[in-house]
Amino acid sequence: MNSKQVSRRDFLRVSAGSAGILFLAACAPTEAPAAPEGQEQAAEAPSAEGTTIQWWHGWGGMTGVAAMQAVADAFNEQSEDVFVERLQVENINEKYLTAIAGGAPPDCEIGNLRYSSFWARGVLTQLDDWMASSEVIDMEDILPSAIEGAKWQGKTYGVPCIESSVRFAFSYNKRLIEEAGLDPANPPLTWDEVYDWHVATTKFDDAGNIEILGFDPMDAMGGSGPGPPDPFFWPPSFGLDWWDGDTRTFHFDDERFVAILETINKFYEYAGVEKMAGYRSSYGTWTQSPTSSFPAQVQAMIINGPWQPGELSRSSPDAEFIYAWGPTPGGRSGTKFQSTGGHYGSIPNNAAHPEEAFKFLEFATLNEVQDIVFDQTGWLGPRISWNEALDVSTYSGLDFYIDSINTADEMRPSAGCPTSGFVRNQWLTTVDAVNFGDKTAEEAALDMQAACEAELRDQFPDL
Repeated sequence: MNSKQVSRRDFLRVSAGSAGILFLAACAPTEAPAAPEGQEQAAEAPSAEGTTIQWWHGWGGMTGVAAMQAVADAFNEQSEDVFVERLQVENINEKYLTAIAGGAPPDCEIGNLRYSSFWARGVLTQLDDWMASSEVIDMEDILPSAIEGAKWQGKTYGVPCIESSVRFAFSYNKRLIEEAGLDPANPPLTWDEVYDWHVATTKFDDAGNIEILGFDPMDAMGGSGPGPPDPFFWPPSFGLDWWDGDTRTFHFDDERFVAILETINKFYEYAGVEKMAGYRSSYGTWTQSPTSSFPAQVQAMIINGPWQPGELSRSSPDAEFIYAWGPTPGGRSGTKFQSTGGHYGSIPNNAAHPEEAFKFLEFATLNEVQDIVFDQTGWLGPRISWNEALDVSTYSGLDFYIDSINTADEMRPSAGCPTSGFVRNQWLTTVDAVNFGDKTAEEAALDMQAACEAELRDQFPDL
């Protein structure tokens, strides 16, 4: 879903500048919002009698914008009294909260929010009663963990709708595995076995630079999260709940988190941390771009989500990839773990047209909308019936993700931590510190625990 290039030591670092959002007191609603400066202008709704609502979304790029416009068009075509104007907004977290605080928010938003931060601040409408009485949303037909992931302290603030489904698969390039003398029909189950594959498939040139990389533990969903919208991959692999929403506590001081940091560091030590930085200066990450390492076939293994089969069909059409369960430590060997993640529709407390906005969010859950989005992007939706009816032959490997919905031993929702943006930045900095030898895994884990606790107290002193 993303492609990026970085260089040297910065390839694991991210800016902490957007880690927190300062909440401003909201005032009474005023006129409908204009497009934020520098953003795409809203696509106009058809001229007709009725109510026009404003919908913001975070997805950009030609594919994402086209898919969202198709959703808006489909809604407007079937609606007689409510019409939607769509607007793609960059830096959606900051601008959405600013609009709410300024009293002129859009009527609804879908996509790319640090959702729990908004829920914990009490600026979004609680949706339990509306969802329970809806004649459109069938709660029995939505993935239970997707519903659970939309809750804050037992109350629902988001509608699982677009791009909201399972998230993990361990994928590998069949040719590179075979060339290393390994059996592609028997994927590794444990991290020790993945490490053996990493050693067997990683190749260096005469100068010691990486030509073929076996596995980058931080590529794509391996390094993504925590969310929502994205779940944290590594803690579920080790059977660790990194965040307890009931007690609002972190568990980064757990020995399993220390083991996670040591496991990641083992892969980087073999390849060489500085050499990995040089490799990353040449190749991007994720699977959308043909110049990223996995689709370019200079990386053998990756952890990534269900958009990957569709992306690889375009970015690496001549290669064959195999999809398997995420590896685990030896004590959990063979455990089939999976998580849901994705995006929710929300309505600000001070939206001008909340009832009409909810009609649009209801529509966004329908199977016909999931068809529109899947046809244009390959993203999966939360409707159980839609997933069961999906033609998995559309993309090679898609069947693994769909089958995992019903065959996983563990299915976890995305953890609803209100400081997830800060935690993500801290996570990347922590991995960096261990990989470059600045801290031991134990020291880094304790420091991350302390930093996350302090940030939570600072941002949410009343929790």
